[in-house]
Amino acid sequence: MTKQKQLHKKYLLYAFFIGYFLLNTIFLTRFPFIHSDESWLSGLSRNMLENKSFSVTESFYDLKIRNPHAIKILFHMIQVLFIQCFGYSLFNMRMISLLFGLLSLGYMYKLSAYIFNSSKWAVLAMLLLSMDIQFIYASHFARQEILLVCVLSYGLYFMFSRMDEKGYKKDLLLGVLVGLSIGLHPNSFVIALPFGLIYLYHICLTKRTHLMNLLLYAFTVVGFAAGFVLLSISFDPNFIRNYMAYGQSEFEVLQPISSKILQVKYYYLKLFYQVSGTYYTPNIKLQAILFLSALFFSTIILFRRKGREKENILSILLGIFAVNGGNIIIGRYNQTSVIFLFPLFYILVIYAVKNLPMLYRRLSVGIIFFLILMATTMQILPFANPTYDQYIAEISKVVPSDSVVLANLNTEYYFENGKLYDYRNLAFLKNHEMDFEEYIYKNQIQYIIYPEEMDFIYDTRPVWYGLYGNLVYYEEMKAFLTQKCDKVYEFTDSVYGIRIVRYMSTKDWKIKIYKVRDN
Repeated sequence: MTKQKQLHKKYLLYAFFIGYFLLNTIFLTRFPFIHSDESWLSGLSRNMLENKSFSVTESFYDLKIRNPHAIKILFHMIQVLFIQCFGYSLFNMRMISLLFGLLSLGYMYKLSAYIFNSSKWAVLAMLLLSMDIQFIYASHFARQEILLVCVLSYGLYFMFSRMDEKGYKKDLLLGVLVGLSIGLHPNSFVIALPFGLIYLYHICLTKRTHLMNLLLYAFTVVGFAAGFVLLSISFDPNFIRNYMAYGQSEFEVLQPISSKILQVKYYYLKLFYQVSGTYYTPNIKLQAILFLSALFFSTIILFRRKGREKENILSILLGIFAVNGGNIIIGRYNQTSVIFLFPLFYILVIYAVKNLPMLYRRLSVGIIFFLILMATTMQILPFANPTYDQYIAEISKVVPSDSVVLANLNTEYYFENGKLYDYRNLAFLKNHEMDFEEYIYKNQIQYIIYPEEMDFIYDTRPVWYGLYGNLVYYEEMKAFLTQKCDKVYEFTDSVYGIRIVRYMSTKDWKIKIYKVRDN
């Protein structure tokens, strides 16, 4: 390739990234709807910034048991930096995810270019991933998954491209990269396993690396893990016990491995049929069919191939197996973590298409691109209206941002730090020997933003008690709203009036705002 063509290709890639970035900023806060996880994470970061300490817990949880730790301290550091530089808003917090999404696409291109030794196929792999609804979702969601996708994509490219280098520097650097990701999210364990399994494959079969390379990588990651644990113990001397208790109570991570294996089937069935509680789950039936087909054909093709490309694709297959193995070991089958598999599967898709006859190859590429683009567009279009802005605008008509409120955590971006108390505290009233009225007056709560969702959860009890805990306080709360409060405003919102996804947009859910009378 001439120097002029290389420059032309580079400029086209830059133009794509700039255009992709600008397009996504248009609907960054509209798709998907805001989830309380986003305001929980960023709200904690804001509290850390204002208290100048990473050992504090959430200001909106005063009864719900919380213990500080350092397992996601790097993610909070990034959020703190953005808050300091650009201010506290949903847009700025989601911008972090979008930027790491762009980086992930860049490393997807580099990884694919190395695997296929072709910039053309690398561009196709990158474009497919960039158009995927699950990838766009992760790139717009103010959680840590897309940062881990970036670590995985870059780590695989780094590992593949330096596999034949002598010495141990590359293994140390890879260990540092994966070790640092522990400070992003506990699922760093899931993305650490593919590297270990790929090391074993090359040690045992290709002889391109040695046991010492794997050991250096593993010991480096373990060293970082120990460091984050020690830092967590400095925040909370009972960190290990408290963290394990939290994992078991919230996610049942201490179940027997046999139970965790059985849950894999239901995890993927839930994703396929879009079964969810409060998380947005996009329709990925098309991707499921495409990925399974690519897995089947890639496996067949590999039996008839030799050489470096075969080794790389086998490594990708091992990566897919390892990610699933990591999910089984942890036992926390979160819908958002499925994104770790998407870059790997799209590489298999390209590999399968690349090995088709020329006529079928071009036809397949066209069909796949069209279907992915149409499926994504049709799922994003319903989010065209700025519903969250309208939701906050309605609340702001009667409730100042410096008011002390009891409200859903999804309102956190509007209120000043320390002013919001979340409904999830109320399940612990009896543990603190308090009733609802005592809680309101003790915290000097001025307004209660009451969603109709609370009535629905109580009427269908105990099906949805997982959202806010046992509503044993419900009758006390309703009596207090009637006897000690004045309803000052009421509006409807089909999305933010309820957190349960299956009931969103099924009706106009009422949201009532009560002003608490002086005691």
